[in-house]
Amino acid sequence: MMLRILCSIVAALSVGGCSYVYDVVAVIVDGRLAFIVDPKSQSGADCIRSIHVSTGESARATPVPSDDRQLVANGAFWWKDTAVDECLNPFPVFYGAPLKGKPFVYKDGLHGGVEPKPLLTGVIYDVDMSGSGSGYGGGRFRILPNNRVENIPKD
Repeated sequence: MMLRILCSIVAALSVGGCSYVYDVVAVIVDGRLAFIVDPKSQSGADCIRSIHVSTGESARATPVPSDDRQLVANGAFWWKDTAVDECLNPFPVFYGAPLKGKPFVYKDGLHGGVEPKPLLTGVIYDVDMSGSGSGYGGGRFRILPNNRVENIPKD
């Protein structure tokens, strides 16, 4: 019985040790919006396999035919996922740049997702990413009237 408990504890600790969280900040690189791992983040990441940029505010994008209309209705401005066994997109990740890798296929056989939409000045956006293993990153930002970017602390 003691051996079984010890094995359960070791297994739980090894699974918990695989996941990590990192902070993401928005920056301007050569005049383009990009996302990087916050240099102050306690964890880091080298690449991503998914990115979701959305807002909880009333602003909504206009979907194109290939978009998941429900994601757009819920505030998505860019939503892309690639296969979970790949991590081919190194930092910095530029807003709207095509992600390398096979698209993630959902149970219904669809790829889902939202093509990148123009971002609106003053709107607060959330950016969430997943990387290799079980790494997850996120941040909040808005575009200012002077085309600069302001990163906003997550609540």
